[in-house]
Amino acid sequence: MGSIIGFPLRDATDGTIAPQVLCRTLPRDSDLIVLDVRGMREFFSGPLGRLPTAINVPLALLVECIPELVSLRTRRLVLVCNTGTHAERAARRLRMAGFRDVATLRGGMALWTRLGYPRQLP
Repeated sequence: MGSIIGFPLRDATDGTIAPQVLCRTLPRDSDLIVLDVRGMREFFSGPLGRLPTAINVPLALLVECIPELVSLRTRRLVLVCNTGTHAERAARRLRMAGFRDVATLRGGMALWTRLGYPRQLP
């Protein structure tokens, strides 16, 4: 399963996208939406910063925000957190709600930062 609804970026075995692939793809793919599931404090003022195009939807609020996110069901979503653990929990919840094209950033913001990719700092 190499391509998932226009998402050849996603690793078919674990549902992640490598930071290197996301960094190359993000500026060119207007259909790609990044949802950062960290809490608001971490998203806006945490030491790891955030991806410039990311939208903050904290994991704790995700279930109640799903009705507001329905319009994104046909878009490619990449979920981000500090290390990937919370993003994977959020991805499972979104898939159960009918979102089909969901990936998580492998290694989260910790790996993205360590690799020196662009981010917005507080």
